Amino acid sequence: MIGTRQILQRRQAVDSIRKMTRTMEMISTTRYKYFLNRWVAAKEYHDALARAGYLLATSQKLVKHPLMKENSSGRSAILVIGSNRGLCGSYNSYIFEAMKVHLNKAKSTGEKLDIYAPDRRLIGMLNYHGITPTKIYEDMPEMPADTQIDEITDDFIEQYMSGKLDYFSIVYMRYYSLGSQRAQTLTIMPLTELIDDLATRATVIWPWTLSVEDFYFSPSVTEIIENLARMIIQSSIQSCFMDAILSEHVARMVAMKNATENADEMIDDLTTEYNRARQGQITRELLDIISGAEAAQ
Repeated sequence: MIGTRQILQRRQAVDSIRKMTRTMEMISTTRYKYFLNRWVAAKEYHDALARAGYLLATSQKLVKHPLMKENSSGRSAILVIGSNRGLCGSYNSYIFEAMKVHLNKAKSTGEKLDIYAPDRRLIGMLNYHGITPTKIYEDMPEMPADTQIDEITDDFIEQYMSGKLDYFSIVYMRYYSLGSQRAQTLTIMPLTELIDDLATRATVIWPWTLSVEDFYFSPSVTEIIENLARMIIQSSIQSCFMDAILSEHVARMVAMKNATENADEMIDDLTTEYNRARQGQITRELLDIISGAEAAQ
């Protein structure tokens, strides 16, 4: 039978774990609130770009640009955003399962699929399954800097405009609310598919019955389309990283909250077990005293 000292040692160990999980839950809660404020502040900007893109995509006169046409190179690319740290439940498993859909599709169609990923926890899972990314972005912080977003944007725009890519997509955990996050794919290029997704997510598509022909553009639409397209792509990539961060902190908050609650239950069980063991020990000691006293008479 386990002794009281061993029970106390186990209870102290569980209590130490409980303090750690509680601390991590509080840290993720604080980080979540910080990034949520940034996410809310940027929402109007993303909606405005979605409206501008929607006007261009629905114009009566087709706007021609390399980013809006379809390529046929037989090669696609995905950017997979995993968690920055661990202890966030099945977060990376969901991302990996969403990525496998693209792998299976490329295998069945015979297309080449390039995988890009930040140097995060997901890399270990990819290596375990024998998947070698085309490029790993080193030294990327929790939220990439603007220069890093620009580098990713310029790289894939150049590849698509030169006809080297048919599709460029991002696999990430989309944030809807505190209670809803799902691993999904956002197609960035061709631009028409991105605009379609952004337009359906925008708070308001357009408050008036106007089309692009009702506006006067200076310079012309064909001249500003490339800069506008780059802004839309850049903001979408940045938004994906922001969604991934929010979803990761929510997942860690839930995982650490559950771990803390389980530790509390275990401490209660160990306390009950300790009290019973201590009571049994006292009873045996009393019996020994009584037996000794009776033997001395």
